[in-house]
Amino acid sequence: MLKRVIKNQIRNTGMFKELEVDNENLKQQIMSLEKDYLSIKNQLMKIQTENERLLAERTEMVGYSLNFSLRGLSPDAGKSAILKFILENIKKDAKILDVGFGSGVYGKLLRAFYYQNIDGIDIYGQNIEEMGLNIIYDHIFIENILDFNFDFYDLIIMGDVLEHIELESAKNLLSGFIERKKCRAIVISIPYEYEQDELYGNHFEKHLQPDVTSVYMETHYPYLKLIDSSIIANSGHTLGVYVWIDK
Repeated sequence: MLKRVIKNQIRNTGMFKELEVDNENLKQQIMSLEKDYLSIKNQLMKIQTENERLLAERTEMVGYSLNFSLRGLSPDAGKSAILKFILENIKKDAKILDVGFGSGVYGKLLRAFYYQNIDGIDIYGQNIEEMGLNIIYDHIFIENILDFNFDFYDLIIMGDVLEHIELESAKNLLSGFIERKKCRAIVISIPYEYEQDELYGNHFEKHLQPDVTSVYMETHYPYLKLIDSSIIANSGHTLGVYVWIDK
């Protein structure tokens, strides 16, 4: 009886209608939140799918083999300076040639930063597919850079390569690139005072310029600019990074 009286009083005062309106508004808010939740859930699923796709691509790009002894391993020294120079001076659609690409370190690094056109040349042709290098590079040329004929590259990378070429041949090679306008920029890393014989069964790994110093580089390659020198881990040798760019 008392409940009925209270209920009638609530109806008479309009409170019941207000509660009904509030209840309906609450239902609408819940439905809206549920839609937002489903939308966010779908977006998260799309992001997860995209992350899985990118991870698969990255895994493919990095290559299949971690056995670097198949083709040698380029040291970490100088890489940050080289990458900084490239990012600041070379466009993502530039044509790039990686000379003596070895295990593909520069190719993988540049692909990670979305560089689109990267060719590789190396005199040593073993284990290319086993290490996934045919995926990293658009074109692979197995021949001596001294005999390689090409039209033009925006950037030529010679990472730990110059020391494997006899001095006069190296000087003619670089001056030829510049004088015949075969490129717009050159990046070179080279170890100082580093004697080395053949490695991994590859006699091309022998150093033919073992007496390199900063003075040596200034004397024989005066057009190159030193942008970094750092210590190579485990060996204690210094690695110099040099660049040339056609302004």
